[in-house]
Amino acid sequence: MYYAHSANSAGKSEPLEEHLRKTAFLAELFASAFGEGNAGKLMGWHHDLGKAAVLFQGVLRHDEHNVNHAAAGAWIAYHLDKQSARAIYGHHDGLVWFISSDVDRSFNEEGSQDTQKGKRFSVSGMQQYKELLNYYKTMTDIPKTRPSLNKDADSFYKHLPEMLHTRMLLSCLCDADYSAAASHEDEAIFEQVRHENKVDAEYILQRLGDFRNRIKVASNSNSELNLIRDEVYESCIRAGAMEPGLFTLTAPTGTGKTLALLAFAAEHAKQHGKSRIIIVLPFLSIISQNSKIYREICGDVLESHSMAKCEEDRISHLIAERWDSPVIVTTSVRFFEELFRSKPADLRSLHSIANSVIVFDEAQSIPCELTGTTIESMRALCETFGCSVLFSTATQPAFDIRKDIMFDAREIMTDPADIYRRTRRVGIIWKTGERTSFSEIAEELSEQESVCCVLNRKDHTQKLFSELLEKCSADEVFHISTDMCKSHRDSVLKEITYRLGNALPCRLVSTSCIEAGVDLDFSKMYRALAPLEAIVQCAGRCNRNGRGSGDMTVFIPDEEKLYPSKSYENAANKVLVLLSRHNIDICDPEHIREYYTELFTDSSYDHDKPALTEAIDDHDFERVEKEYRFITQSGANVLVPYSGERELFDELVSQAHANGISPQWMKLAAPITVSCYREDKLRDIAEQCVMFYKGKAYDAPGWYILHDDKFYSEKTGLHFTDDSSLDYLI
Repeated sequence: MYYAHSANSAGKSEPLEEHLRKTAFLAELFASAFGEGNAGKLMGWHHDLGKAAVLFQGVLRHDEHNVNHAAAGAWIAYHLDKQSARAIYGHHDGLVWFISSDVDRSFNEEGSQDTQKGKRFSVSGMQQYKELLNYYKTMTDIPKTRPSLNKDADSFYKHLPEMLHTRMLLSCLCDADYSAAASHEDEAIFEQVRHENKVDAEYILQRLGDFRNRIKVASNSNSELNLIRDEVYESCIRAGAMEPGLFTLTAPTGTGKTLALLAFAAEHAKQHGKSRIIIVLPFLSIISQNSKIYREICGDVLESHSMAKCEEDRISHLIAERWDSPVIVTTSVRFFEELFRSKPADLRSLHSIANSVIVFDEAQSIPCELTGTTIESMRALCETFGCSVLFSTATQPAFDIRKDIMFDAREIMTDPADIYRRTRRVGIIWKTGERTSFSEIAEELSEQESVCCVLNRKDHTQKLFSELLEKCSADEVFHISTDMCKSHRDSVLKEITYRLGNALPCRLVSTSCIEAGVDLDFSKMYRALAPLEAIVQCAGRCNRNGRGSGDMTVFIPDEEKLYPSKSYENAANKVLVLLSRHNIDICDPEHIREYYTELFTDSSYDHDKPALTEAIDDHDFERVEKEYRFITQSGANVLVPYSGERELFDELVSQAHANGISPQWMKLAAPITVSCYREDKLRDIAEQCVMFYKGKAYDAPGWYILHDDKFYSEKTGLHFTDDSSLDYLI
């Protein structure tokens, strides 16, 4: 008798055949979502065949260690399907493309080791393989025929689709394997994962209609804007009946896209039997408010991002890990980076994307150096894995300009240009002929009752805020940046919203963290020169409800350093190139397309970064994961003593000192945590956190606690007394 796992809490060991049967059943079920159930079944039956060996049974008795049991099943499966064999080989240690030499060595050389991790093969040499094959033949349910796989999409990045295909297969296998193993301890887990939690599109559409009727009654927007919102909504409903694939929604800010996107997704799911709706948002700052709306309409919504709460009960935690929810709200970082992971635990939920409606809001936020691989991966999801993808934005990037992208999406709005003309609410004053001092800007802001100025750098916001404080009452001037923790920003936004709603003087100086998804409505805006998409987003915070006329001044600060990065500067300079030809109308989609044409034909932006494309060319899963990063800089995290959450701060400090920090602690700490890119400065003013492992305390990399209030301002957040302008990222 061979066993798959050690004894559970009831003292029962699980026979290997029982585990293989369960895993095969679940992997077949998961892979059936994209028409490859036979491959799932093959992987499930083969993945742990290497446990039918004396050496591995010694691992279960704790007599042996560093044993590779994946190669044996991969060797047998390799002759049936190479993709499935790669998933089997990588189901513990991670994906590698070239496995033939390792699996052949395990067959030909007794006592051999794998080249990836240096582990001994549990089955090695012809005699041991002969014994394994005798065991293999006793299990009549194992498929012995070659599975038929879907044809991968063609792509400029020729290995990109097949690598995604391998990740998808591994996702099915590792989720089935983990779930089957967990069910050895708790049978309820097997029952939970075998039943799909499918979206109830009819229910969502009914609730969505009721919700819209309520907000329309309470709306104070002008009647023309409400009519346009109805048009956008109805266009999305009609588009839901179209055949699955790639879509775009091009509509100005303030036209009700948040609800219209959900309407498209629900109607499309209803018409085409899609399993779930996945809403991808670019910034954590807008997750909570959008999720609140979606939860009120849909009921069951899973939030998946770094600040999502930890689910404590086992089933809820399982649902979150597997993305087994009818409606999911996540971030672009979480969603897109998962498509390029290489480790099985990181890929567990990937197969849940299959047969989904994926809505990506603020499509312009995809980094230029990742645009090709990102869009091509979305196309592969549509062509191979039964998805539909919608890109929504007020500034639709001209992806078709890029030579490395095959972008043939259908636009939902019949005449976007007409919608833009009718929603013209803001006039732009281009003050870019010469530089303007912050002293002059502060003077102009002080003369306005309802005004916001958005700048490109944190040190600029600090400087202008100080200038403005000298000219205005402190209770009329506000500052927002990511130097402030989320709870602090939320509190300031609440006060700003109150003052704007009650016609009280309100002047805000902010970084671009307020430009997307923050429902503020100022009479006048100021914007430091930036990429055109940022300028358009900023204009969306001005005269948002169309009750009068608004204007926005775009200027160039009279400062030595103007931008947070070279790529940001280059994109901003494209705006100056356009202005040298003609005045830019931000309500003209053709001007927006001209901007993207200028950007995407620049040799710096007409392809993805070389390190990523080279890793794809080499079929190198680990390097691809390393190079595909939405956020390239990793800041340190510091728990701050924000007065509005003092009780939470004290409780978290107490927990950290008593038990060290943990992933659950980090999520609880998220509302009062600030990311800082100067860890050297943090070490001087803050206490480093510790983590406990096997009873020993270790420094927790990148986590600190700030105890001294003097380094956290109730107006501007985290700062360093000797130099408050060290952090430039927005």
